[in-house]
Amino acid sequence: MTAPTTHPAHVSGPGLSGRTALVTGAAGGIGRACVLRLAAAGAKVRAVDRDAEGLDALTGQAQGLAGSVEPRTLDLTDLDAAEQVAAGTDILVNNAGLQLVRPIEQFPPDVFHTVLTVMLEAPFRLIRGALPHMYGQGWGRIVNISSVHGLRASAYKSAYVAAKHGLEGLSKTAALEGAEHGVTSNCVNPGYVRTPLVERQIADQAAAHGLPEERVLTDVLLKDSAIKRLLEPQEVAEAVLYLCGPQASFITGTSLPLDGGWTAH
Repeated sequence: MTAPTTHPAHVSGPGLSGRTALVTGAAGGIGRACVLRLAAAGAKVRAVDRDAEGLDALTGQAQGLAGSVEPRTLDLTDLDAAEQVAAGTDILVNNAGLQLVRPIEQFPPDVFHTVLTVMLEAPFRLIRGALPHMYGQGWGRIVNISSVHGLRASAYKSAYVAAKHGLEGLSKTAALEGAEHGVTSNCVNPGYVRTPLVERQIADQAAAHGLPEERVLTDVLLKDSAIKRLLEPQEVAEAVLYLCGPQASFITGTSLPLDGGWTAH
């Protein structure tokens, strides 16, 4: 399967001119695709990542789009800074994540703590920082990039699964609280996406399951997916854009699986 070649600037969608968006984990993968798609729709996008070099490359790729990209180098374990960077945003996309594949009894406690900090506590602080502006104007969109692992568990991913399940609950709570203020909050739940994070998992999964790497994709990662291919980052970005548009104003507190039929089991 090849990635879609359509440049996001040439794809129509709801206009976001005048809106300020923030995307975390923006330098690559899903985050990069979301930044480019929201900017193509006219938004001014704060691209947040700890990878300064990746942000520079992203800014170059965004030249000529209807909106703009403002790079913000930030490590989300700095929770106070995370809350501050979200102030004044109309659209918040919580995407940043990390993964380690280990059995629970071998899982390093410090890594478990870091995963929960970046993938659950930081989104809480970002939402907390964004809500006063959203509430003040009576409009806001929160899109949390969860995972099929926010809906289903897999072995050897205790921290990631715990964080994504927690993010689902946080998103629903934000939806209930934000409804009277014109703020929606939803999760997008991809299966395995063609990103560096997933590519790095293949070696870890091969070791954990005792399989050759070439069998990990078919026998492990896509075992429960009816559609036997990786999801493309651009496909996730289109779902994010949809949830930010006027046609999605009645959609809140829910989860949108992009999982190739995984959760149909």
